[in-house]
Amino acid sequence: MRHSLYIGALVAVWTLAGVGLLDLRAAHGQAGPPGEVINQARKALLLTPSDSADLALGPTRGLWNGTGVSCTIGVMLADDSAGVTLSNVPAGPLPLRVKRLMSTGTSCTGIVGFW
Repeated sequence: MRHSLYIGALVAVWTLAGVGLLDLRAAHGQAGPPGEVINQARKALLLTPSDSADLALGPTRGLWNGTGVSCTIGVMLADDSAGVTLSNVPAGPLPLRVKRLMSTGTSCTGIVGFW
């Protein structure tokens, strides 16, 4: 239950500089040094949409929408078996575990995956 309370706060502190989420565990007396970063990316690649091929490196830790305006992105999330289209996606970081970036429904360009 405690972890479900952190979801809103974790999304709120998503930063490009850390390409991850700040770990709030230390502030609540749990293990981990202060300022520890979780989900920190160690690799970034410009993605090519495909309706048939999963991402070669497996599910992402997040995406970066490099389009300067709102657009649409078709994705298949890590635990899903069907794609969905996200509408009005703003430019910037997207904390999504994506296993496939779909051609169908994707109007955004410059999408970067972080692992």
